[in-house]
Amino acid sequence: MTRTLRLRRSALAATAVALALGLAACAEPLPTPAPAAPPVQAPPVLTPDQSAAILAAVGETLATTDEARSDKGLKERLAGPALAIRKVELAVAKEKKSDDPLTKLPTTALSMTTPVAQTWPRSALVVSEQPELETERLLVLEQDAARDPWRLWSWVRLFPGVTLPRFAAASVGSAEVGADDEGYLVTASEALERYADVLSKPKKSEHLDLFAEDPFRERIAQLGKLQNAALKPAAGKQTMTFTAVPGALHAFATVDGGMLVVGELTALEDRVAEKGAKISPVDDVEKHLTKKLKVKNSMALTYSTVVAIHVPAADAGASTVDVLGIEHAAVKASIPENKD
Repeated sequence: MTRTLRLRRSALAATAVALALGLAACAEPLPTPAPAAPPVQAPPVLTPDQSAAILAAVGETLATTDEARSDKGLKERLAGPALAIRKVELAVAKEKKSDDPLTKLPTTALSMTTPVAQTWPRSALVVSEQPELETERLLVLEQDAARDPWRLWSWVRLFPGVTLPRFAAASVGSAEVGADDEGYLVTASEALERYADVLSKPKKSEHLDLFAEDPFRERIAQLGKLQNAALKPAAGKQTMTFTAVPGALHAFATVDGGMLVVGELTALEDRVAEKGAKISPVDDVEKHLTKKLKVKNSMALTYSTVVAIHVPAADAGASTVDVLGIEHAAVKASIPENKD
């Protein structure tokens, strides 16, 4: 190879390197993806006028069935524990020819959460006007599917003097919380399960420290003492066991990062006395529920118990949850098996 050829090849190589460097220096930098925008909460699915119309429709159904003292048409606007409890109340009202057994349920709202869920089922929470000489009602409304009407799923009588947590403004809307969503002192389902355990085992539950004393726990303890005292002469005993109903809950986010849980428990009360004894119903509801039963020395009552519980956020520094109200009503009676 001649010296001239070698020089030419060297020059070509140097030119190629220089060209490559020049291109690299002039190339545009690769674009970097912009950070994703934070998720935006969906807008409320109900306007104030729509919310008022829903409550008016529920109120109209309640007024019509109350006047007739009949549950005909009730399921058009009531569901869940509200339907089960109201059916019994109406039946007793008809038998007694009195409206006294009917729980007062104002459907004019002092405040109402506005749902943002774009899927179904979805729900809303209402604080009703205060009935005369009684506390406000906490109502849960539910819509199962897009073409279904909104129905009253439950009501709760708030305890005297309780302070409700704050919710987002209606113009913003309130998100619902899943039964097992984390980020809270306990999940919604755990709150109900543990409260049921505390009610069932008032002195031995391992969850006693999670709940402050409340009027319903005191009431159940007092009723147990009275029932057992009445049954003692007949060698009898009363027990009551509470169980959370799986899936029967609604939970709503609060502005403090916590949630308000409204859920249903089932309570089973057994009263048993010695053979030959006679157990009698103690009020009009029990008389209605047992009228077709041959009650002798034993009977069982099933209650629908709806509870409202405020659960703080996990990082709020709190160690307890607050029970804010209850609705507890007998809906069924039976004779316990193997009880003579």
